[in-house]
Amino acid sequence: MTYEIKPLSGGLGVEVIGLDLAVSIDTETAEEINRAFVENVVLVFRGQDITVHQFLEAAKILGDPMEQYLSQYKVPECPIVSYVSNQVKTDTGAPKLLGQAWHTDQSFNPTPPKATMLHGVVLPKQGGNTCFANMRQAYEGLSETLKARIDTLQAVHAYRESREGLSAEDRRAEEDSEDGVTHPVVRTLEEIGAKAIYINPLRIKRFVGLSADESTSLLEELTEHATRDRYVYCHPWQKGDIVIWDNRQSMHRVLHNYDLSEKRLMHRIVLEGSAPH
Repeated sequence: MTYEIKPLSGGLGVEVIGLDLAVSIDTETAEEINRAFVENVVLVFRGQDITVHQFLEAAKILGDPMEQYLSQYKVPECPIVSYVSNQVKTDTGAPKLLGQAWHTDQSFNPTPPKATMLHGVVLPKQGGNTCFANMRQAYEGLSETLKARIDTLQAVHAYRESREGLSAEDRRAEEDSEDGVTHPVVRTLEEIGAKAIYINPLRIKRFVGLSADESTSLLEELTEHATRDRYVYCHPWQKGDIVIWDNRQSMHRVLHNYDLSEKRLMHRIVLEGSAPH
């Protein structure tokens, strides 16, 4: 197959045009796709009319699919694939709209996933974009003073719904707790040796050696910097889109700015990663 790789925006991302992921990809093409993934952070494939099992096979171009963290969202006929749907309800019957805040997937794991893939199966007529922030470019855009401050800093990540709403007393209590995993705040990409800010506003409990208030202030400063328009691409979904992003050098969020009476359904795969360093 002939194909081309076209930039999506100045901030990050490329569209791969002309590849049908229902068809086996040769080694040379797979290597080029992997290079484009690392260099550009986000890959987009349009118009992929494929089954869930074909989606799984396509994922293997970029790595090894891993078990989903939330088992209740597994696709029954292919359990290593999960689904993301606005039809899931909270205990009160309201739509359970996940992913609205900036984050990177599963940073609370010792080896967080390298990549996440979504396939647009059913989409609302408009809205519901997914936005991505380029954390490699964000690192490059830091002042030398702030780079020096965070280059050797570590952060403690733990699973919880949100950091938001914690009182100063709660944050201090968390600082003294033992749960969580520690990752560097600046992560080096193995393939290209580049550095990226590695934070997760939803999952960071604290920065090692900083007080609760200092941790909150620094996390807010880094998040605000990294999510400036110059570093962000917001993807307008179309049915059949497959979007793949590098969790090691990006954060993402979904905009639930669509008619919630319309169904939104994605299939999701995460790929095995390595311990950040």
